[in-house]
Amino acid sequence: MQKILQLLFISATLSSLFAQDVWGGVSVATPDNLNAISGNPAGLGIERGEQSGSYIQFDSLYTNSTSYRSDGIGFDLTYNRFSHGIFNPFDGNIGIGSALFPNAYAGLKWNKHHLLDFGLLYRPLNILSIGLVTQFNDEFTKYNSATLGFALRPFLKHRLTVGADMLLTEADSLFIYPHLTIEPMDGILLSARSNADFDDFQINLAFNFGKETVYSPSTYNDAEEFNGGIGFYTSSQQQKSVFKKKAKDTKNLSA
Repeated sequence: MQKILQLLFISATLSSLFAQDVWGGVSVATPDNLNAISGNPAGLGIERGEQSGSYIQFDSLYTNSTSYRSDGIGFDLTYNRFSHGIFNPFDGNIGIGSALFPNAYAGLKWNKHHLLDFGLLYRPLNILSIGLVTQFNDEFTKYNSATLGFALRPFLKHRLTVGADMLLTEADSLFIYPHLTIEPMDGILLSARSNADFDDFQINLAFNFGKETVYSPSTYNDAEEFNGGIGFYTSSQQQKSVFKKKAKDTKNLSA
């Protein structure tokens, strides 16, 4: 029975791998924040200080997730009404990542359903990022999938990022998922990804306030199925934000 449940979970993981990333990720080539744990553990090797977050899913299962990363180590835990106590979450990941050489990173992630992800990330230029994630079971007896992704910033700025991920399954089926990220001004981020037929979407909207970020990822497909939630995370590193600037201006005016 346990093996059947594991197979069902692996199948669901492959079929919904790009359905929704609760930490707002859209590509294995851009694992810059908490989405390194869910997307590409090599991103844990990028210095991002200390980050922690929570996410609440809009569903009838009371699904909620927590995540934390610091110094190349990260984890996330997901609970719902089928979880059996704090030490037995519905889902969970723990990962490590490190720099190999300048602009190149590697990482490893273990999932409680006995899955292992090996991740690589390379950023040879400021405009290009390449990521690769390969998944096996934790006994190395079964290969599940490999995902190769790239992201381009064509204008040498962070305002626009475009790219695509290519998922190759155990059955040699190939799936392509284009993605797009727009930051019209500091502190406002809109990202999206879809399948190649453009009938299955994830859209993320985020507002950063310097060290705090509020975001909402949602999915929608041609069967008119909608799924979404709201999340919040904090970072020890200060980021540029139009909201932070306004707060300073307001303070100066009141003085």
